[in-house]
Amino acid sequence: MAASLFQGLKTANPETKITALGPAFAQPLLARLEAVDQVIESPFGHGGLELSARRNFARQLPQFDAALVLPNSWKSALIPAMAGISKRVGWRGEARWGLLTHHQRLDKTQYPRMVDRYTALAQHFNIQPASPNPVLTRNPINFEWRSQRPLLVIAPGAAFGSAKRWPADRFAQVALSALSRGFEVALVGGPAEKADCQKIVDAQPPAYRAHVHSLAGVLSLGESIDLMAQASQVVANDSGLMHVAAALGVPVIGLFGPTSPEHTPPLSEFAQVVWSRPDCAPCFKKQCPLSHHACMHELLPEQVVEKLR
Repeated sequence: MAASLFQGLKTANPETKITALGPAFAQPLLARLEAVDQVIESPFGHGGLELSARRNFARQLPQFDAALVLPNSWKSALIPAMAGISKRVGWRGEARWGLLTHHQRLDKTQYPRMVDRYTALAQHFNIQPASPNPVLTRNPINFEWRSQRPLLVIAPGAAFGSAKRWPADRFAQVALSALSRGFEVALVGGPAEKADCQKIVDAQPPAYRAHVHSLAGVLSLGESIDLMAQASQVVANDSGLMHVAAALGVPVIGLFGPTSPEHTPPLSEFAQVVWSRPDCAPCFKKQCPLSHHACMHELLPEQVVEKLR
């Protein structure tokens, strides 16, 4: 979603040089954004302030004319201020008056979508806000097991929390439908998704097992991106990989439960969403506060299968 802001800035002024500062896990993603000229890895994650370490890191950064601080936390605005960047732009967030030079209070009714909140920051550079769909570059890569069959990639994880996860047995039914129609099926994610991916594999009839591949914890993020670029279709929970598929221009079906496609939709003309939306949704909670997880359990495999292309 931040890529839309980068693209808007670059389109308005192609001479602008954009450096992205982000955590190690995001490096393969940032490196595939055409609008980004340089990527710097941030050694700081969630946790302590580490003021001395942040100050030392900031002093080693190149000189920049301006900084855009996309997270709303107070801590995220420290490094641009410590680096002495003269123009520091962001939403007011956690009372960041002294850390940002250009800020305003976010009106969520005016900007319901996250992508629009990011692109609106371009106003501080006298650029008309726009929300172009994000675009990722494709890196050709050969996977030994790939056949000529159409490829369905399934991403059953969601780092946000368990509330976003559709049950593995539901994904298994979608996989079975695709396999019966001649698809190859690849399951992607991190080590935390290995168990669910194996459940999806184990649920398939023996005759189909050669055509379903559990790659969770096997492929890096970069390799997962390059695999999805080859897909005929992607099915994913509302997650980073759903947004990656949309940015690759691959047909993607996004599964929503406690979160809202009105807030963080997959940004692509080839994207579809499935959302059962019970009365308690969206709650935006990491775990179901009512313990019934109705938003995901009421989402049926048939609804997803109907949208497969």
